[in-house]
Amino acid sequence: MVFDTTTRKPDYVLMVTVGVLVAIGLVMVYSASFVEAYTLHQTHAYYLVRQAIAATIGTVGLLVVQRIHYQVWRRYSIHLLGLTLMLLVLVLVLPNSLTEVNASRAWIRFGGGLFSIQPSELVKLALIIYMANWLSQRSDRLSNVTYGLIPLAVILGVVCGLVMLEPDRGTTLILLIIAGSIYFAAGANLGHILGAGGLSIAAFLLLINLAQHNMRIAAFKDPWKYYDTFGYQPIHALYALGSGGVFGTGLGQGRQKFQWLPQAHTDTVYAILGEELGLVGTLLVLGCFVLLAYRGYRIASGVSNPFASLVAVGITSWIFFQAMVNIAVTTSLIPFTGLTLPFLSYGGTSLMICLVGVGVLLSISRHTNRDTRTTEESPHAQSSGLPIPRSPALTSLARAIRQPSTLLPEWGRHRRTRLSRAGRSRSLAARRRRTRSRHEPTRLRSPR
Repeated sequence: MVFDTTTRKPDYVLMVTVGVLVAIGLVMVYSASFVEAYTLHQTHAYYLVRQAIAATIGTVGLLVVQRIHYQVWRRYSIHLLGLTLMLLVLVLVLPNSLTEVNASRAWIRFGGGLFSIQPSELVKLALIIYMANWLSQRSDRLSNVTYGLIPLAVILGVVCGLVMLEPDRGTTLILLIIAGSIYFAAGANLGHILGAGGLSIAAFLLLINLAQHNMRIAAFKDPWKYYDTFGYQPIHALYALGSGGVFGTGLGQGRQKFQWLPQAHTDTVYAILGEELGLVGTLLVLGCFVLLAYRGYRIASGVSNPFASLVAVGITSWIFFQAMVNIAVTTSLIPFTGLTLPFLSYGGTSLMICLVGVGVLLSISRHTNRDTRTTEESPHAQSSGLPIPRSPALTSLARAIRQPSTLLPEWGRHRRTRLSRAGRSRSLAARRRRTRSRHEPTRLRSPR
């Protein structure tokens, strides 16, 4: 069946959180873009209208997708990945006039730029579904390098290679994070993950040492030295954040969007948010993303089907870590990239795909099994009569989310006592005696 017939409700907390982020995003896109919109298009609402249309289409997609059974996506996982790979190749072979924006060939534009799609956004969701399907069928062999890590690296290398040719280093980073999170949750060998992480860190350090060949990294090390070029945007993003203070200058009252901060409504909308709504606004948005991550991983830990769990992990990791990378870029914690802030930055394809991804997550949330002991199985498991084992990572995640007190020490759960060390020892001994007496069987006294 295509549509889900279960009577369970989706995760309304997650739905409301996403709704709040989209609403804030529409307000901030208009506030950050009306100067540029009037300068370039003679109308102050140019970007707002386009973003609102994308939000409407994405919301309809979310509501439809959350009613579709998640197993449908498993059936078409290869088709989705193949289609997105074809679009990534098409971006590279079409004329530059149809694909290039800001020296990056990442779009396919129609009608003179009136309509456009960004295949690198589509590939994120397609890769999640494909990897979840592929790894859920091979969870018992992932410890084998030749069977687990190498085939995954080949698949990921093809996807990331096409994205790097655009070039789009930010999206490549997010694809690596998505693949790593799903691979870890599927039960991969921790040594393999640590080895791959070590190679990534070594490559990053090598890139830092060769900074003279990469202007973005050179500007990250000393933005004032490159103020007129690659350091200009990071410096003015910090100006915007710093001038906002605690409560901000007021909605619409920011100054950096007046032709000072480039791409204020796309890459650096978080800086305008901090300037106009202050620390309070930035913490509100950050809290929404943290809540989204908690609800997403909670859904992943609560569903017993391995494919659904891995899809939930992938979608949650994608949205949360992309948001954290964008915020880290805006605050100059890492070198500048062109990643959007999910739900807030201007970008129709990004907004619609993120909302569709949340729709898949909501569909999975309708099958969480916290209130029932039945195990949901895949068609393969139902035919074989054997339950599908869950990976140790997902099992630990479920235990941690259901019983968060297990992650805290004893003094954190019961509050630290004010007794002295000797008093605490006597109190502990007394508790042990009482516990032992309750569990020991009652001994009958013999009649005299």
